[in-house]
Amino acid sequence: MQFRASSLGLALAVVWLGGAMALADDAAAPTASSAAPTTTKADRPQHFAPPPANRITTAALDALVATELPVDAQPPLSTDEAFLRRASFDLVGRQPTVAEQQQFAADSSLVKRQQLVERLLASEEFGANWANYWSDAIAYRVPPPELTYLDYRPLKGWLAGKLNGGAPWNEIVRELITASGKVADVPAATFVGYHQANAGNLAAETSRIFLGQQILCAQCHDHPFDHWKRTQFHSLAAFFARTKAKLPWNVGPDTVVSAAEKGEYRMPDMTDSTKPGSKMDPVFLAGDAILDGHTAKVGKDDAERRNRLADFVTAKENPWFARAYTNRIWARLMGQGFFEPVDDLGDSRTQQWSAVHETLAGHFLATDYEVKDLFRLILSSEAYARGVKTGATSSETPAPAEGAPGQPLRLRGDEVFAALRAGVELPNKTPDAVAPTAAIRFPPPPASTQDLINAAFGNDPSLSAADAPRTMQQALWMMNNEQLQAAINAAPGAGTMLSKLLDEVSDDKTVCEQLYARVLARRPTADEARIALAHVTELKDRRAGFEDVLWSLVNTAEFTSRR
Repeated sequence: MQFRASSLGLALAVVWLGGAMALADDAAAPTASSAAPTTTKADRPQHFAPPPANRITTAALDALVATELPVDAQPPLSTDEAFLRRASFDLVGRQPTVAEQQQFAADSSLVKRQQLVERLLASEEFGANWANYWSDAIAYRVPPPELTYLDYRPLKGWLAGKLNGGAPWNEIVRELITASGKVADVPAATFVGYHQANAGNLAAETSRIFLGQQILCAQCHDHPFDHWKRTQFHSLAAFFARTKAKLPWNVGPDTVVSAAEKGEYRMPDMTDSTKPGSKMDPVFLAGDAILDGHTAKVGKDDAERRNRLADFVTAKENPWFARAYTNRIWARLMGQGFFEPVDDLGDSRTQQWSAVHETLAGHFLATDYEVKDLFRLILSSEAYARGVKTGATSSETPAPAEGAPGQPLRLRGDEVFAALRAGVELPNKTPDAVAPTAAIRFPPPPASTQDLINAAFGNDPSLSAADAPRTMQQALWMMNNEQLQAAINAAPGAGTMLSKLLDEVSDDKTVCEQLYARVLARRPTADEARIALAHVTELKDRRAGFEDVLWSLVNTAEFTSRR
């Protein structure tokens, strides 16, 4: 199937690159670039206390949001169609099915949105979706090992089970920091194992992912933009002094995390690499006073050190743990975080909407880090129910205020695949594995359709919306990929969704509505329907015409964004 240049191509198809650039403008306008730090707020100290642990209601959350952005300056409430699509992507990582759209539209209950949120939170897909997010947050900064292909499927399965089972966030993080064993058997060991138990990398990533503190720059010298000292970095790394990881050839999940019987961590001597360096006590970033003053001194075994570190990281007295998590979740649900990028809550960054952030973090503490409760709170709010601002700004439509909710986001790679699977019934094909040869002893695992889409569209979820990659590879995949082209084929007997739909439905208006519902999870506007049907009539080939319509829909910026 080839797309035919016509009025449809000009009027209906918002070709991917143009749409992506418009989306970039939407996302970039309110967001500070991650390339340089913003000015520190004068009223925010370098070392701040944990937020007060108090539960709040959605009404209280909305009242706080209104103090930052008056209601009359916020977007209008979203339509049921838009709310259903956005909540479905946010909670279960896909657009709603046609049946789900029809069920939601037919529901006249005044609380149907809250009931939808509960159904999605109870779905097994919730854990799988957010397991993809956290797996990506870990994987995108892991240095690729030699002769080993890392496989995150065990970790994703474990995370999904934990999230669906209601495990609190502190329990999940503790297991990621402390787990030992073979990754295939103990998936929580992925975090330490895939970092090859490198103490420096683990110190930097533990701090970045779970605390929102960027300390890597302090590995070689005191941080130039933050208050971190070099000794603090290496004291944190000392918690992993006796952690070992053995990576196998080829099969990542055979990685084994274990403990060394002896050994201490030494801070490298920057003036003379031949010197052994200073022996470091394991000391948490905020000092030992965060708990009871006890230090995991040198000489302690691996289990005690890592468990002690997990105590520090997840303690309610920790000023960063609850703030870092709520910042990430708010950013994904609302389009931008209180801190941007979301993994940098450092002194050189400005905290937007501080009262909202502090209150959400305090609520998260008060619930003992209950994950689903935080999602329920935000998705049940009026702030979330409001629409997403899109399109170019002008003097009549000013750019959204910093911290404002309702910003569009690019879909993650796994979400793009889920959208294609639901929209055009794209199958996930995996070619046969390549046998080893003398020249290639460790051939890479065969890449499935989902792997290829992730390679093109996947990105580090710690990046700000403005920094999410928009590439020619993505555009060409959507426009020209052979498997996607085959899934759009409308020829009789092709066995595709479109071919079967045209066989079963003779009314072109109904076909058009079905395609919009499947692909964009909404009804076409009057103008969209008119343009699409005029193109089918003009082409005088019903099947070829609707191929063009379907191709156009999957190549819109709307399809690959969460709005």
